[in-house]
Amino acid sequence: MSEHVAEVYRKKGIRLNSEMSPLLYKYFYAPMKGKAWKGFHMFDKAHTVMLAEEGIIPRQSGVAILRALRKMEAEGVEGVREKLGGHMHCGEAYVTAAVGPELAGWIHAGRSSGDLQAVGARVDTRDFVIAFMKGLIRLRRAMLLRAKETVDLVMPGYTHLQHAEPITFAFYMLSFVHQLERDFERYDEAYRRINVSPAGCAILTTTDFPINRRRTQELMGFDGLMTNAKDAIWTMDYILECLGAITCTAGNLTRLADDLCIWHSSEFSLAEIPDEFCGTSSIMPQKKNPYGTEAVRGLCGDVVGSFMAFFAQTNHQSDSCEMLTMAPLCLYQAAEKCLAALQILDGVVRGLKLNKTIMAERAGMFWAQATSLANALVKERQLPFRTAHQVIGVLVRMAYDRGLAPLEVTVELLDEAAREVIGRTIGLEVQRLRECLDPAGIVRSKTPVGGTAPERVEEDLRSRLDRLVEDERVASNLESRLAGAERALEAAIDAVLASPAPAA
Repeated sequence: MSEHVAEVYRKKGIRLNSEMSPLLYKYFYAPMKGKAWKGFHMFDKAHTVMLAEEGIIPRQSGVAILRALRKMEAEGVEGVREKLGGHMHCGEAYVTAAVGPELAGWIHAGRSSGDLQAVGARVDTRDFVIAFMKGLIRLRRAMLLRAKETVDLVMPGYTHLQHAEPITFAFYMLSFVHQLERDFERYDEAYRRINVSPAGCAILTTTDFPINRRRTQELMGFDGLMTNAKDAIWTMDYILECLGAITCTAGNLTRLADDLCIWHSSEFSLAEIPDEFCGTSSIMPQKKNPYGTEAVRGLCGDVVGSFMAFFAQTNHQSDSCEMLTMAPLCLYQAAEKCLAALQILDGVVRGLKLNKTIMAERAGMFWAQATSLANALVKERQLPFRTAHQVIGVLVRMAYDRGLAPLEVTVELLDEAAREVIGRTIGLEVQRLRECLDPAGIVRSKTPVGGTAPERVEEDLRSRLDRLVEDERVASNLESRLAGAERALEAAIDAVLASPAPAA
């Protein structure tokens, strides 16, 4: 069968008369090689402890198995399992080689490849979730630091890449902080459905051994039990939910990266991406290519592909084996790419150089003030908003036709636009016109909750900082609970190893 697996159950001449095709191994088993080692190893230990505690296996077998698994740890779990191959059964293969089949053969009583794979996937999925929580916290902290520095930094706000209304950079940053907070919520919610134990469900109907599923659950840090064995093994919606959250994160990262990529361009020149996240040209020495933001877009594009591949591989009959063996790889691929994108974008945000003078100048160059001027006509001249909207639309057209910048517009030109629309002048005072054309003043005027006024932005900033502290506590608690379960598992192993041998 070649070097790729130390077999413990699929042996030539038992049920099957030939070894597995190397081609089948390469594409069916090998892609997941190296994945889920942590969960497999944890399950090997916890299951053995439970079997020994419940008296299901001979004490000497439990002791021999656990000693062998600890020996594997001393040698390096990942390296040993990677060398052995065999995916979820490499632990049994190692123990068999170490202590012989008479002792090692007890390790698999009351379980199957099914719950081995299900446990391994859930352990890694919960770890991915915590990694995303921590990555989102770090990026949000970077954004909040930049927001705190730029509450008064006026810049253009865009829709359709057209100047829309003046905003501040802090307001812009906070808009993405809110999106990433919702991503955090999605991971937190998903964790509750991920961190439930399928251990002991075997492949379909549990087992007729008197196993203690709750004990195994506790030793592996799961918060509850799956209570239907078929559902526990053959339902992969928890991965789909996690992939959905990752895809949401990827979308948010892509939009931010794309904005910064555009702002970095010579035409915009609003911001400059730090050198360590840029490249240059082998032929054009002036180039400073925004590889960091482009890499984020590319990595996040792969996430969408993984999401769709997983859905395709699991959207069929309810108990087909590629769901267990192949589909989880989509999660590993998506998580790796999106976590990398998170790290890259964190570095870009922290090192981003803002061209503050250009931002402030551009905020008033292309009629981002138009809505506020229309609002002034409603409030001070009692025009219906639609009428005021039409008057300012005509004013903007006239200004462009005559090559006038917004700050060059006069009350006379405004009256000319009004006569075209309503047949009479407006008579707005010069000082009021100037106030309506001041981007900084417009920013200060947006005082409702959610607006750009500095006091609203500072309130939101404080609230987001408070939320960051709370989310740090949530992520820390999850890690602490898992660490506590790991300590409990090691203590249980120590107790089995120290227990006296039964009387002859």
